[in-house]
Amino acid sequence: MITQVDEALCLLIAPHLPEGTVVRLDPPKPTWQTETQVSSVDLFLFALHGAGPGNGAVRAKRCALSYLVTARADRVRDEHTLLDRSLRVLLETEFLMVDAQPFRLGIGETDLTGLWAGLGLPARAAFVVTVTAEYRD
Repeated sequence: MITQVDEALCLLIAPHLPEGTVVRLDPPKPTWQTETQVSSVDLFLFALHGAGPGNGAVRAKRCALSYLVTARADRVRDEHTLLDRSLRVLLETEFLMVDAQPFRLGIGETDLTGLWAGLGLPARAAFVVTVTAEYRD
């Protein structure tokens, strides 16, 4: 289910970004400052948590997938624009459709300080989006 959620998030965000901007599933890395700049929005799956029992007659389990959303561009102002466009589309979408199933989408309240420190990187503008997926037996 993770790969289907990955793809659905990329397909949801991509049409709202400037031409030439890519949506990737890359983690933040120390080489950001030295790499050739490619405008991108990066979705890094950094946490999976149980989200309680699912619904319906078929036994189901729910899992919350948390993605760190960051942006890269030539200028910080352009990175903020990419984050803004991504945030807007995610805020306007209550459910992410994955294989004809609606999965709840929300903006996480995660404190990113520890995540950046754990990655050994300086903090950057970012936010967390959480998708609650239902796994069925």
